[in-house]
Amino acid sequence: MIKDLTIVVDGVGRRAAPYGITLAAMLEATVSAVSVLPLVPFQTFAQSEIRYDLVVAAEQDAREQAAAAVEAVAKAAREAGIPCETSAICTSAPLAPLRLAGFVHLSDLAVIEQADEAAPKPADAYLDTLLFQGARPVLMVPYNQLAPPRFSCAVVAWDGSAPAARALGDALPLLRRMARVELVSVTDEPVPEATRRRAIRHLARHGIEATVEVIPGGVPVGEALLSHVSDRGADLLVMGAYGHSRLREAILGGTSRTILASMTVPVLMSR
Repeated sequence: MIKDLTIVVDGVGRRAAPYGITLAAMLEATVSAVSVLPLVPFQTFAQSEIRYDLVVAAEQDAREQAAAAVEAVAKAAREAGIPCETSAICTSAPLAPLRLAGFVHLSDLAVIEQADEAAPKPADAYLDTLLFQGARPVLMVPYNQLAPPRFSCAVVAWDGSAPAARALGDALPLLRRMARVELVSVTDEPVPEATRRRAIRHLARHGIEATVEVIPGGVPVGEALLSHVSDRGADLLVMGAYGHSRLREAILGGTSRTILASMTVPVLMSR
């Protein structure tokens, strides 16, 4: 069950909070709003010969911005009747990601807005931290997402790997609410009928009616998945996060650039 939902905000992004709050209402979950704004080390200012009072003022501005970001979420949550806790992480840049990872360890799901290369924002820097150190599933909301959460169709990227299995398991609370669930493999190899039946039986035991779909290879996996999501009118894409390198080289054998840049629906990722 998803009962403790963390929303990562920065005062710039505008999509994660409303989507996460509405989702929390549907799931009868509590929201934790966390803002991460790393402080510039004093040594950096010292080397630039910037006055100490300006350093103090810059740090105070960062703390106030972080506090305002989470308070905005708390206000929206209260208006929606959702319990909300707030936390502002303001510490040195090397420690900030570790603090965030530790925070989401005690959460069921982390929600963050998709990075926009055309308009970077502070929270963009923490997606790989959430995936590879947070140890919890991450739901990315498109930066142009206007629609509230819907549960008509979910596409699950499935290749039989451990990350794909983890993502499937983490997504079960959401998949149970879907009218239609598709396990999708992008491959030129035939999927054994026994494997199809077992996958369908496994999800049926969780009250989920699912089908297994195979997309022929020959096109990049990311493009194939996004095209299928569009064709099906899906509301959610579920996929595993792979590897130990940085995110853009690590998901589904290198399809992350396509998925992260071109996603049109929320994407739940797990590792």
